[in-house]
Amino acid sequence: MKKWCLNFKMMFLTMALLVATSCGKEPKLPEIPGVKGPLFNLLDGKVMVTVKLLKANLNIGAKVPIPKTKASYFEVSPNLEDGGTLVVFYLDVDDLKDMNIGIGDANTLPDGRPIPGVPGGTLEGSLRADTELLDMSFYFHKSLFGFYIPLGWNTNGFGGYWNVVINSKNIGLLGAVASDDQGHGAGFILFLKLDQLKDRQVQKMIELSKRNPHIMY
Repeated sequence: MKKWCLNFKMMFLTMALLVATSCGKEPKLPEIPGVKGPLFNLLDGKVMVTVKLLKANLNIGAKVPIPKTKASYFEVSPNLEDGGTLVVFYLDVDDLKDMNIGIGDANTLPDGRPIPGVPGGTLEGSLRADTELLDMSFYFHKSLFGFYIPLGWNTNGFGGYWNVVINSKNIGLLGAVASDDQGHGAGFILFLKLDQLKDRQVQKMIELSKRNPHIMY
């Protein structure tokens, strides 16, 4: 996969946002080089998460069920608007809520590096499903759902992590995983808190979305 370099401006932005986060502010989601999003919507009763990978060029598209789920899936297609690849996840909240994980395993990133935002970097009692499409990995946990996409660029050790805040609620973590001196490239990671997706207000919107198909909220 083609590698991209993180320029000085992005390094400065990353450091500034990390300082803002540590001061207790709610930073807006940053622009990660080569990535646009995630954008959150509701469509047909599902939580829709859209990510644009501007430097990943696929000439084909596909609709693929999310592993371990019954009604959740994601679509990958060429991004006609900005170039690159468009990845859209359609998450059925009941699907994720009712999943039987069992005892689960202790999981890290696929390359063995720690998962950001998780104490010790290992997500205990979880399932990880690795796929061949974009080498994407999915994480399933009793309180979290997440995915990781390796991007391959060299960030000279710089990365950044931010709370995803919608309507003053922290619904998860967005991260640009840094490259390292062991040859691991950067990656994009998103974890969502399932309890926030089960919030009463969110559930009302989901029910409204079910009653009004094909309308995006």
